[in-house]
Amino acid sequence: MRIAYQGIPGSNSEAASKVFVENRNLDAPVYLPAVHSAGVVELLSSGKADYGVLATQNLVAGEVLETKKALSDFSYRIVDAQWLPVHHCLFVKHPGVAKIGRIASHVQALGQCAHNLSRRFPGIPLQEMEDTAIAARYLADGCLPEDIAVLCRKNAGESFGLHLVAENLEDDSRNMTEFMLIQPIRRMSKTIIVCGLGLLGGSMAKAIKRHTDCTVLGWNRTRSVAEQALHDGAIDKIAEDADFASCDMLIPVLYPEATLAFLKEKVPAMKPGSVVVDLVGVKTRLVEEIGALAAKHGVRYTGGHPMAGLARAGYERSFADLFRGASMILVPTAATAPGDVEELSDFFRGLGFGTINVCNAETHDHMIAHTSQLAHIVSNSYVKSPVSSAYSGFSGGSYKDMTRIACLNEKVWKELFLWNRAALLPEIDDLIANMTHLRDAIEAQDADRLETLLREGREAKEHIDALNPSQPSD
Repeated sequence: MRIAYQGIPGSNSEAASKVFVENRNLDAPVYLPAVHSAGVVELLSSGKADYGVLATQNLVAGEVLETKKALSDFSYRIVDAQWLPVHHCLFVKHPGVAKIGRIASHVQALGQCAHNLSRRFPGIPLQEMEDTAIAARYLADGCLPEDIAVLCRKNAGESFGLHLVAENLEDDSRNMTEFMLIQPIRRMSKTIIVCGLGLLGGSMAKAIKRHTDCTVLGWNRTRSVAEQALHDGAIDKIAEDADFASCDMLIPVLYPEATLAFLKEKVPAMKPGSVVVDLVGVKTRLVEEIGALAAKHGVRYTGGHPMAGLARAGYERSFADLFRGASMILVPTAATAPGDVEELSDFFRGLGFGTINVCNAETHDHMIAHTSQLAHIVSNSYVKSPVSSAYSGFSGGSYKDMTRIACLNEKVWKELFLWNRAALLPEIDDLIANMTHLRDAIEAQDADRLETLLREGREAKEHIDALNPSQPSD
């Protein structure tokens, strides 16, 4: 198993690599030092490495920008992540060095020890190097002046025969760096039909064209839209009836009722082993009806829901990076084959999605009723006040935030609300009850009760954010 890491033997990334190998029981590891993060990506891209190990962030110095830049246009999956203690020691070439002229190391190491270095070695300038262990090697090999001290791991300095000056110079004794073990996502090369080329479908087609080697066919009810997509290079061909029997993957991006009717017509004609992923925002009905149909005909069907969009729709607003960093929800069905979820997760990550969330249809519909559909209902109701039209100059942004999604497509949202009424109605009832409590307290001029209700809301928000530190809802 070939594992590329940033740095050279003795670096923190090498140490992290060995932790990953032990934790995941990887067989016959071969460690490939790559010096820079970009070198790790190059080895993965060329197929010369199976895994890569990179530092992502440090508790003191923050994000590792070198890694962020190297991975910006690289498709990968995170296999594992570990926070590891990092201790920095200062070495000179030999005991006879009387005065240190500079201190050299990686920018992250220098940042993690900045306070202690300035306190214990005041006035000594710092020099950035590619890696902590590389700095140690350069000093040992005579590539650096003898009056330079290097900051590195203790085992690295000792392995190069350097003289230890000081240990544990990190500013925080709990200093830790997060390392991740990654694998490349190979570019898919299949024939995919995207049906419905509005904002989501058009963006999906453009993302597939940009990030994969797939042949993309497009179908749209209004053919002129498909012709425009062909002209723009968003698709390679306009799909005809015969293409559905030979495609490898079908992604319908249609209204709920239209998706159901479309799949009932097309699935029986598709080749066994082909894949269907719908993007409808309600899952239970589709999963029940299409799951059984697809299983009957040997077609692999998994529900999907991209959590991305704009206030206004239309092909003219579509763009390839719409999904960058967004969450993609996958809902396995009776027709989801072993390995499909992993394969689809890689596929959608390769299109830019940041998070893949796998759940059943019932969980999906209950959560979406609260996080998406209820929000649209609130916005739709709020904007109908006769006062709304005069908002200009009277809002610090809250009015805009509350009303942005009132610009919905009533035809598609009507279907979504009705399809998900079992989950949505209780959410509406809870909202009405909570608003009624506030209204009653205001009407009664019950200041204590009103303060309690407002505090409960604030505390609920703080609790929610504490449970979701990586995705605060503000």
